Amino acid sequence: MMQAQSEVILVDRNHDADEVVRNVQQQNIGAHNNITNLVENIMAQIGLNMGLHRPNFVSSLSEYVLQTGLSRGCKIPKFTMFAGDTSESTVEHITRYLTEAGDIANNENLRLKFFPNSLTKNVFTWFTTLAPHSIQH
Repeated sequence: MMQAQSEVILVDRNHDADEVVRNVQQQNIGAHNNITNLVENIMAQIGLNMGLHRPNFVSSLSEYVLQTGLSRGCKIPKFTMFAGDTSESTVEHITRYLTEAGDIANNENLRLKFFPNSLTKNVFTWFTTLAPHSIQH
């Protein structure tokens, strides 16, 4: 366990003590950010690009699915959200999703790519925990 060092700073009468405290706090935050960036850069150089404060999300969808683009003029519809509550039917949700998807429903990759847009709460959280690139079709 590390203990924080306390530092005594004398403030003369002509300076605002609150302003001096704010300046010291900003310097401490800047130093912390510099250390964080330094550690992240070193980790990236040795192949451990994990990000200390930024979790890396890798989609469970295959790269091929993720790279599938919409045809010109096609728009992403607004989907009814599914939270997985006990009163909601998964079959009903998928049927509604395919209906709302319109032209997207004609392309399996686009159906897969945009399906997570219809998930929320615990179901979306579950989806984000699936193994990377584990969904191919």
